[in-house]
Amino acid sequence: QKASLSAVIRHLASMPSFVHLAIGGSLAAFVGYAILSWMPSFLMRTHDMSTGDIGVTLGLIMGIAGGIGIMAGGRLADLLGKDDARWYLWIVAIAISVAFPFYFGVYFWPNAGGALWFLVIPVALGNFYQATTFAQTQSLAPVEMRATAAAILLFILNVVGLGLGPQAVGIVSDLLRPRFGEDSLRYSLMIFSVVAVWSAYHYYRAGKFLPADLARMSEDAGAAPPR
Repeated sequence: QKASLSAVIRHLASMPSFVHLAIGGSLAAFVGYAILSWMPSFLMRTHDMSTGDIGVTLGLIMGIAGGIGIMAGGRLADLLGKDDARWYLWIVAIAISVAFPFYFGVYFWPNAGGALWFLVIPVALGNFYQATTFAQTQSLAPVEMRATAAAILLFILNVVGLGLGPQAVGIVSDLLRPRFGEDSLRYSLMIFSVVAVWSAYHYYRAGKFLPADLARMSEDAGAAPPR
């Protein structure tokens, strides 16, 4: 029997791991969409790259590094999480934390080549969250709620990530422009990169709650709880 939208929302809201997972995922999406939307402008303003070069280079980085990050994140989560469910989400917290220092290289390296090489790391590690975030959302919902749960998660990620990320960077860049001129976008992007650390914190918290929430799901289903 299909569950109502309100029932799915109430169920997910009762799971602390999902609440932290949704916050962490939306913040990770915030950073990701900000980079995706503003990196071309940054490369043109700061490094005088042509639109053709930017399109090819960013397409390769986002496609290859981003794809590797999604697959590697899912694979590592499966390997580590099978013995300790907390690692399904802790691996994301670690990946995002490791990626953060590389943003300084992306935005402050003096030439485009070096900046783009630095970008590979946060693009790859910054996409670790995607596979396991959706997978654990499915694990935290009964069968009749899973499609709606996935839709709710995607809605949250898009509202915060796509809806607020690029907009916030643009507004702050405009506010900083009188002081920093063409470099205002550089500083705005770097400021909002700190959001990644906030995201990592919520994935850490989500991991701490995950075993208990999965055990609750197993008990409700009459199955043995996971390790």
